[in-house]
Amino acid sequence: MRRRLGLSDVSHSRLRRFLRDTKRRPRVSLPTRAPTSLAVVVPCYSHAAHLPEMLEGILAQTRAPDEVIFVDDCSPDGTDEILRAFIAAHPRPAGGRMELLVNDHNIGQAASLNRAIAAASSELIMIQNDDDYLMHDAVEAMLGYFAEYRDVALIGCASVIFGGTEALAASAKLSEAYATPDLPLVPQTPEQVPGYRHPNDLNMTHTGSCFYKAAWEAVGGYYSDKRKRVVPFSDRDFQIRMNALFPVAVADTPYAFWRHDSSVDRELNS
Repeated sequence: MRRRLGLSDVSHSRLRRFLRDTKRRPRVSLPTRAPTSLAVVVPCYSHAAHLPEMLEGILAQTRAPDEVIFVDDCSPDGTDEILRAFIAAHPRPAGGRMELLVNDHNIGQAASLNRAIAAASSELIMIQNDDDYLMHDAVEAMLGYFAEYRDVALIGCASVIFGGTEALAASAKLSEAYATPDLPLVPQTPEQVPGYRHPNDLNMTHTGSCFYKAAWEAVGGYYSDKRKRVVPFSDRDFQIRMNALFPVAVADTPYAFWRHDSSVDRELNS
């Protein structure tokens, strides 16, 4: 209805307030050299049944992440035990490190993400939702993109939608199976953001999205307070605020599988 009436689903008053607040802080510049380190951050809540598949995708990366940081948001289903056992079996996969943070009470996805990202020491942060699956070349591809597109702060991607173990097992796990050859990224600049009217005017899958930790700091991280968000969803709010300060880009090539049959609402309740 709002779109038919020409109304915006993006709160531009909150966006303007965010920009005013940001101007009061020191300006952040992106690194001038190509990044060399990447952390995969995994917020976890009540998806114990899907963790083995998610973990398989991390171990299968063609270029191992430098860090993998899990944060369990007080899951009631034994998520922390599964992750502890996994880390014990793979303490330093391919030279990287793994860490598990456990919240002593449920704080929501946005706050959990901020806690895990703050604990990372890598230049780039890649998001992995606990019930989704990374293409096996996702880490390698994002490091390559950021080496080529030096002025971009965040890169997102398309995804392959799936449901069930059998569908995932039968799918190709390298992006080349789904890619259009030689398709460049087209950055979306801060000048475009005032024209956004719908959350999907900046459309990317949360899993596989990758950004500079310095840029995460510049925008104030993910917002737990829904009253401050420019759109209701914590991931898209973060991405739009990032785009309000820096160029961002979306790859048409999928670097993630997005599970459509998950039972937990990961966004509106975070």
